[in-house]
Amino acid sequence: MALLTKQTRHFVADTYLSFIFWTVLISLGLCIWYFPLWHMGISGYEALLLSDIAPVLLGIGPLRRLLRHHRGISALLGLVGVFAYAAQDPLQRLVLVAVGTAGVMLSLASVLYEDRVPATGRLDRDIQAWEAGLLLSIAVRMFFQTNNPVWATMNEVNGGWNKTGIFFGIVALLDVVTRRSDAQAEVREAKKKDLAVPVQGKKPEAAWLPAAFGFGALLFALHSMYSDSAIIGRWTWDGYPHTGPQPVPWGGLVLMVLAGGFSVGHRIELTTGMLWWGVGSICAGLVTFVSGWTGFIPGLILAFYLGSITRSILRVLARCPPGRTFFVGIMWYNILVLGHVWVVAYEFVPGGPLLRERTWVVMIAVMLSLYGGVRSARASLVSRSGDVRHETASIQAATVARADRHRARSVFWTFVVAGWAAMFMRFPAATKTPTPYRPEQRLIT
Repeated sequence: MALLTKQTRHFVADTYLSFIFWTVLISLGLCIWYFPLWHMGISGYEALLLSDIAPVLLGIGPLRRLLRHHRGISALLGLVGVFAYAAQDPLQRLVLVAVGTAGVMLSLASVLYEDRVPATGRLDRDIQAWEAGLLLSIAVRMFFQTNNPVWATMNEVNGGWNKTGIFFGIVALLDVVTRRSDAQAEVREAKKKDLAVPVQGKKPEAAWLPAAFGFGALLFALHSMYSDSAIIGRWTWDGYPHTGPQPVPWGGLVLMVLAGGFSVGHRIELTTGMLWWGVGSICAGLVTFVSGWTGFIPGLILAFYLGSITRSILRVLARCPPGRTFFVGIMWYNILVLGHVWVVAYEFVPGGPLLRERTWVVMIAVMLSLYGGVRSARASLVSRSGDVRHETASIQAATVARADRHRARSVFWTFVVAGWAAMFMRFPAATKTPTPYRPEQRLIT
């Protein structure tokens, strides 16, 4: 009955709430984009992009303590972004999604800060759930032709499963609010069971500024390049006839290599090395400048690289002051998002000529930021001899950590199998020659 253990139930709930994180964060840009298209210019509502900097509020001590000990508050705010589908007015829907974005960002920041104590292994479980949530989001979008059925823009008419998503969200929320949220209590319990506990003395401080930039770049790269299985394949397409990989079925490789990267993330001494960063940087350049399969394969290696460093960057992020670190990191993420929009900006857009057709500028900024993040992680988490720092050498703690990794990998690869199942289900339709709905009219609509 191992599948029904308390830890497994908590992990499944956290994975679903992480799925909500990626759902709401991605839908914010989707909802914002409606307004400049409708107004044919800057509408002003684009300012709601800044709703994601809500973790700056964690710099306020009483609020930080409130959210640390009552995780259900921020989780509930995140679900508002899913409930937003019920709003008929686009502006009301956007505001609700912005509230949800603030909620999921607050939840991520407060959870990492609360569970930063390394004694219980909760931090690694939080990170594994965040990674699993991204894989679940990608797999779900594979089934729904790149749509997420619980986006605020979806409904019963266009194939949305919003009510189902809200139901599972409430179930996951109930699991969160009914579990013990005090990590210090688990530290005391760990001491009784001879698990690993923090060493006494001065806590090693992490360099918060490079960690913040690294997190912003990581979040941007995962969102803009790998939150959907078809993105990298389309990046390497430069016109007709298309000679590169088709999204169906080869998008399944994206999900597979991301899961592979997440699966080796605990090898911090390897993933934070200069050589591995160099490999990632070369692949970033190739996927930016090279077309077809020759560009797609480096894109897959880059996905593996990003997955492998995710745990290191989030672990060092948890050691940093939450308010200012998340504020800088998310602001950098926002700047990269805007820069990635500006590479296709029209000439009349303010600053449009500066970045137009210069995706390589954004990619250089991303890889340099990731370098700062992984070097900060290495300095904080890896000793001079090249070994990962451990607070104690408890055999029981190592056994618990291995069990957690095994559980996470099982979930990762379950989602990979589901994604490939979606690819093969869609493959027959994807290989058919498109035909018009009314061929007798000889119109393209």
